[in-house]
Amino acid sequence: MWSPALITLSVLLLLASSQARLLPIHNEQLWEADMIEVPQMLEPTLPANRAAGCSIKIRSTEMKNPQPLLIKPGTTEFFPFSAEGYVDVEHDKTIEFHCTSSLDSPLSGKSVTAKCVGGTTFKVGDKEHDISAIKCTSWPAFVGKKSGSSCNGGTTLIKVGFELSGSRFATQYEVCFNEDEEVTRYVHHTLDSGSNYYATGVDRINFAPGGYFAGKNVDKLYTQAVQKETIDKALGTDSAKYFDSPKNVFLARGHMGAKADFVYAPEQRATFLFINAAPQWQTFNAGNWARVEDGVRAWVTKNKKHVDCWTGVWGVTTLPNKDGKQTSLYLAYDHNGNGLIPVPKLYFRVVIEPTSKKGIVFIGVNNPHLSLDEIKRDYILCEDVSDKINYISWKRTDLLAGYSYACEVSEFRKKVTHLPAFSVSGLLV
Repeated sequence: MWSPALITLSVLLLLASSQARLLPIHNEQLWEADMIEVPQMLEPTLPANRAAGCSIKIRSTEMKNPQPLLIKPGTTEFFPFSAEGYVDVEHDKTIEFHCTSSLDSPLSGKSVTAKCVGGTTFKVGDKEHDISAIKCTSWPAFVGKKSGSSCNGGTTLIKVGFELSGSRFATQYEVCFNEDEEVTRYVHHTLDSGSNYYATGVDRINFAPGGYFAGKNVDKLYTQAVQKETIDKALGTDSAKYFDSPKNVFLARGHMGAKADFVYAPEQRATFLFINAAPQWQTFNAGNWARVEDGVRAWVTKNKKHVDCWTGVWGVTTLPNKDGKQTSLYLAYDHNGNGLIPVPKLYFRVVIEPTSKKGIVFIGVNNPHLSLDEIKRDYILCEDVSDKINYISWKRTDLLAGYSYACEVSEFRKKVTHLPAFSVSGLLV
């Protein structure tokens, strides 16, 4: 018989060795047998050099809402985070806490440069403050700012981020937007080794047009009642058979740069711009596309990588009209009857590891009403290499969840020509 002490020790060792657990995807119907495995976000052991300095934990943070931006002092860069999900500031080194409105009492002004004392204590002037006392009067305001440059397939390159003091602008992600067709071709952002330690519990907010879409009430166009009315008119018939709200068969506001792709809470809020979204069938949004997003993020963290992501859309999906003719779907039309805010045919995410220049592109079909034959005929752009990928927990051929596949980037680019210039040397697996 084992003694109680030995049993207790065995249990403790088992818990200590646990590296992963199964977590459900938020805001979706779960597939019972196949939830995504992501690293368990345990409190890492603090090494001596970190303990001597300051550490701000990102997940389950000591920071209070509304949280300030964490900026490298005097720059336009967000303060970096570690592979374990901490913001580390060496003793006597500084970090800038920035609010676009104002810092809350006992501090004042839009920003302060604070010196690390130790742990979660920072010194501003001659006074010490715990990180929990450094917050804003309101959440930092984000903006989509035209860069003055065009982009391939779009009419303008937009930088989304935060206006800092003076002329400084902290760019979070870039958007290639076509103002004529009101469609985003792609969104560019990065993922780092600590990206899977993103802040949790950050409220979803309403999407905003951000000064784009010619004053349309885009939010109303996405409502289930209005999207059905629009598609009814396009098809010339009642489209009720294509919608089933209880089963998530409707068009959602599909993020391109995902909320959880960004670590800091203010950055997650800044993803809620309509230029960072496109109409996406919710079964796909919460199905295989969520699996791609979560799988890439977990792989990057597990392998301690830094990658560039270009997430975008291609083509316009169709449904048969009253005469059986395939008809393109849009959420709006201009005064000449030209479609605006198209329902994409495909979503894609190109992932490039810049050191090795290896890459992969994940592609998903944005139409749960197709047959497998229709998909193979019109929706497969390149040779499928998904059998070489083992870090995406998808149900790849599930039509309702969004038939998905993966390709070599060079082959994909032969069909999708609006990607920016970058070189790829091989397959990222």
